Amino acid sequence: MKSIGALWACFILVLGVCVYLLFFKNEKIAYVESTRIFQEYEGAKVEREKIEARGREFKLKIDTLNREVREAIIRYDGSADNKTKQIIQIKQKQLDDYQRSVQETLQSEESAAMTKVASELNAFLKEYGKRNNYKFIFIANPSGTIAYAADGTNLTEDVLREINKK
Repeated sequence: MKSIGALWACFILVLGVCVYLLFFKNEKIAYVESTRIFQEYEGAKVEREKIEARGREFKLKIDTLNREVREAIIRYDGSADNKTKQIIQIKQKQLDDYQRSVQETLQSEESAAMTKVASELNAFLKEYGKRNNYKFIFIANPSGTIAYAADGTNLTEDVLREINKK
């Protein structure tokens, strides 16, 4: 009877050691710095450059329209003609509406681009974590989501090196 109890005790002890070794001993947990990832990831840089180019393109159009409205105002300044004043007001409103539309378009495009970049980064981090046996990879942001991390747990450099190779 004592040998069966001892056998059960050994079995439970071995099972406990196996569970510990499988699930707890080699837990790898790390983090990446979100600000650096978004600033230094080449895919994000490309998307930002596209948005900036579109912004410059729109700015040229807006500058041209602004100049046309100013020239019309100067040309017809002092004109008592109500029709001319109405035309200038209509042109000014069209310009204002166009500027607002451009801002909304650029904001929408920027949001879509950053969503795309975030999706790419999340997919890469998931693949990277699986490939390197991480249980968790946290995202640290400037607002302080990680109060303390041991040396060697910041993967930002490694992740940037690998993702920018692609």
